[in-house]
Amino acid sequence: MNITKNPMRLSRIILVVLVALTVVVFGLFWLVGFNMPFIDDPKFNAPLLTDVVIFFVYLMLFLAIAAVVLSMSGWARRMGK
Repeated sequence: MNITKNPMRLSRIILVVLVALTVVVFGLFWLVGFNMPFIDDPKFNAPLLTDVVIFFVYLMLFLAIAAVVLSMSGWARRMGK
């Protein structure tokens, strides 16, 4: 069965992939190098994968904005006809 012909299946697959990716990124954030002491003040933590989490959040934000823009442009095209 073609995946693009069934939007419910496509959206479910996208949701599962995004949730799995989120779990992996945040799991690695907590499990890999989280308790590294901050060089200037050892009382604070300086997690190793902070940059990865920040990049991931920005990527999700960009994808969400792109999805909204694409959806609105398709809606506007259909309303204009």
